[in-house]
Order: sequence, then structure tokens, then C-alpha cells
Amino acid sequence: MLVSVLAFGQTDSSVANHVWVKVGYKTKLSKQVSLTTSGQYRAKYSDVDHDQWLTNFDFEKELSKKWDLGLELRHYFVFDNQGGNQGTFQRFRAQVNAQQHIQLPLGELHFRYAVQQRWIVSGSGVNKFVSRLRGEYDLPIKNFKWDPTFQAELLNVSGDEPDQSLRFGISTSNKIAGIKLQFGYFHQRDFSSVDPNRNVLQMGLRF
Repeated sequence: MLVSVLAFGQTDSSVANHVWVKVGYKTKLSKQVSLTTSGQYRAKYSDVDHDQWLTNFDFEKELSKKWDLGLELRHYFVFDNQGGNQGTFQRFRAQVNAQQHIQLPLGELHFRYAVQQRWIVSGSGVNKFVSRLRGEYDLPIKNFKWDPTFQAELLNVSGDEPDQSLRFGISTSNKIAGIKLQFGYFHQRDFSSVDPNRNVLQMGLRF
């Protein structure tokens, strides 16, 4: 089971502020294949965003010690309470990704290559195709159980409203009494968005 809370809070009008709460459960379907089912509520603190409920199904297959393949299916409920066209609208997203793991003399590198398509089922908005490249570096620290992971990710949106975003973050995790605790932070810069900056704090529990 995974419980995750993400929050960022600033009053600057150029910063989009949200709180995300996520609950999930991971199941091993076979030795190489796992399924994580999760639900996430995203509360908005921005004039241009809306509260959302997300349902995710994440399949992951371990090909080797160096490569994994993933498939993520996501359904959105978007609660629009602004303007004249208010209501509860729906979106759907599918993502395919490949993850590469590289062992270094000190630590480990992880690269994720992903493409995703989001469709508007009902309500306003446009369909989006996004390519994503994420790099992570796990830094082991002697006699320290909360080793940090440094992250960077580039997102490219193509279509009627092209955009590009860049994320930088840091996270750490540890197992206590069989429960994995995770904390993290990332900053996102949207290069052609009304709210160009996002600051995200993360907390997670996995049983």
C-alpha cells in the first residue's frame, strides 16, 4: 500500500499551488510483473487549475537487472467550478515507459524514457502527446539510512498547445518496521504556462 501527500504553498501569482493525496496498493502478478493500483486527489490553489481525482493502473515488467518496461493507464475526474461551463469532466491518459538502471562505482543511475497520450473525454481542454525523459541518481552515504536521490526530468508537449517543462528534485526513503517511508521535493518550471512555477513536497508510505 502506498500513501503519498504532495503539497506546495506560496502566494506568488506566478506559482501554482496544489496539495495531492495518493493511496495505492502494489501486487506481484508474477516474478517479473507487478501491478500498482492507486487513487489520487489533487486539490488546487490556483486560478487556472481545478480539483481532480485520478485512478491509476501501473503495470511494470522486469526484463533484466538493467531494464524495466511499464504501462500506465490513468482516468481523471476534473471538478470545474469556474466560469460558465462548470461541472465534472473526464480525461484519460495512457503512458508507455522504459527504465534503465546503471550501476556506478558510487551509487546508481536510473533513466526513464516515456511517451504518453492524454485524451479529453468530456469538458474543455485539448488532447496532448507528451514525451518525457527523467534521470535519477542514488547517492549512498556510509552509516546513513536516508540516502538521497537526485532527479531531473524534461517534459515536451506537442499538439495544438505545445509546451515544455523542466523538473529538478531530491528525495529520500527508508524502511522502518517493514514500512517504506519516502520524502521528497521537486521544482517544476513551465516555459509557456500561465503559472510557470510549481513547488512540490512529497511524503509516501508503502506497506
